[in-house]
Amino acid sequence: MFVVHVVRQFHPGVGGLENHVLNLAAGQIAAGNRVRVVTLDRLFKSAEQERLPATENLNGIEIVRIPYVGSSRYPIALSVLRHIKGADVVHVHAIDFFFDFLAWTKPVHGRTLVASTHGGFFHTPYRARLKRLWFATITRLSSTFYEAIIAVSTSDFKLFRPVRPEGVACIEQGVDIVKFHDVSARQFRKSIISISRFSQNKRLDLLVRFVGALRKRDPEWILTIAGRPDDLQTDDVRRLAEGAGLADAIDIVSSPDEQTLARIMRESSFIASASEYEGFGITPIEGMSAGLFPLLSDIPSFRRLIERTQCGLIVDFADPDADARAFLENLPKFRSDYPLQRAACIEAAKTYDWGNVCQAHADLYEAISGTETRTILGVAIKVRMFDGARQLLDRRYNNRQRTAVAFANANMLNVAASVPGLRRALSEAVVFNDGIGVNIASALLYGSGFPENLNGTDFVPNYLHHTRHRYRIFFLGARADIAERAARNLLASCPRHEIAGCHTGYFDENELPDIVETIRRSGADMVLVAMGNPRQELFIHDHLAATGCVLGVGVGALFDFLADEVPRALPWVQRWRLEWAYRMLQEPKRLWARYLIGGPSFLLRTLDQWLFGSRIADAGSNAGEKRTAPETS
Repeated sequence: MFVVHVVRQFHPGVGGLENHVLNLAAGQIAAGNRVRVVTLDRLFKSAEQERLPATENLNGIEIVRIPYVGSSRYPIALSVLRHIKGADVVHVHAIDFFFDFLAWTKPVHGRTLVASTHGGFFHTPYRARLKRLWFATITRLSSTFYEAIIAVSTSDFKLFRPVRPEGVACIEQGVDIVKFHDVSARQFRKSIISISRFSQNKRLDLLVRFVGALRKRDPEWILTIAGRPDDLQTDDVRRLAEGAGLADAIDIVSSPDEQTLARIMRESSFIASASEYEGFGITPIEGMSAGLFPLLSDIPSFRRLIERTQCGLIVDFADPDADARAFLENLPKFRSDYPLQRAACIEAAKTYDWGNVCQAHADLYEAISGTETRTILGVAIKVRMFDGARQLLDRRYNNRQRTAVAFANANMLNVAASVPGLRRALSEAVVFNDGIGVNIASALLYGSGFPENLNGTDFVPNYLHHTRHRYRIFFLGARADIAERAARNLLASCPRHEIAGCHTGYFDENELPDIVETIRRSGADMVLVAMGNPRQELFIHDHLAATGCVLGVGVGALFDFLADEVPRALPWVQRWRLEWAYRMLQEPKRLWARYLIGGPSFLLRTLDQWLFGSRIADAGSNAGEKRTAPETS
């Protein structure tokens, strides 16, 4: 795959955005991809503003630097279009000129677009009203040209969800957990390190006051403030320490390299941040990878970090005396468990390893490309021919991987759009395509239809004829006599399988436990469930594990067809994908609304998805819980 990252600042610039792109690009190179980074030819914070080389190769990463005009807040660089030609994916980082320009020129360049949020542009209160207006209008419209928006933190996910209701994935930032791995003090030390830019919003003043409150009760505490100057200079930070009477207790290290930071960490047991804003918070995680225990301000990203890792302490730095007292009261237990606490921090940091993050991005790129799966109305549908689908199920059964199988037609996807429980069930199932409506949707959203129509009526008998496995099958659905006839007729044509049992699909909820137990006692490997949407999919999702079956397949009207209760359309009608019309003529009272109202409704929903550009499946409020597959809204 040829991936082009577009970012306003990159190597040799240093910062959170630059490091994110560098690590992601390096991981993609290691996975065998071709990677190019298109960036600006000057560094904003360089006093000389000298022009950097137009091209460079950094460990396999092609770097292309282009000129710009205008301010650093919204640098205009039209020549970016020349350098994204041929890319399979163009990945834009941050919400700026590149984000808007590549969106509005998409009809010209035709590339697949993905964007990472990196906090939007709300890091400072500068022009706050204008930013909010721009975000609600221009950013909202620009985002519709992107196949996916990647929120790099849960706070970004919440920020972007209102302007991009669908197609927002949460893939939290990766962290280099190797460079400082296990370097913190082996024995407990009353020493804290803070690593950040020297900036007003990092609230170094509050951190200094907190350490002052600690030293009133125990004068052995010391603090190291390490970072590079920003809107505060090194002398400004030094004056903070001197003004608090802590010049001898606070060491200030300006622009330290990694070796210097590692040396300081070897003498420390804690890492602290009093920041009033962090989109994610890389530094505390780097500290945890070293074995440092985090002391963090009460902001959403830090609360999320501590909740997720169960390591660290939230500190209200605005009341340093109270916090210092509470901290010291809990310190004896922490000190006695210090080796365990240290090991727990190191282990928790592994969650944020760049390997996981790169894999999550690879999964997302694949999802929007539509080669393996295609997302239609929030449901990820496998792209397979009959043989590929059979091999997939055989492989999962061989690994004893419990699997729900569903067949998504227009009606099911309409139901899933209004029944969140069904959509959740389908998000955990293997879903194949069924019918002409889904094929039209695929052509509109991805440029081509599915390779074969894998409707359950045809696929299930085909699978049972050609699978290498022998199954005991339980038939659940329809009337009892229909289920029994269907079972006999199906297995007469593929006799190596066995009937484990049959049960009508008409039952009350209070009978459910007995039915599940009956299936379990039958020793079935597979249960075929013919109860219609969404009932059959919800049954399989909720009860497959309890039945003991490995495969659970929602088969709709299959039993009626197998039992010769309902006739199939003529072969030429099936080939022309018109069986829906034949079925409607057979049962007009039951099916007219499904096809004559549901069909146009499905196409309108698909058009809405096309207009909003989303190509990733929905997982709503679960953002950030999994790292190897993208969570989405």
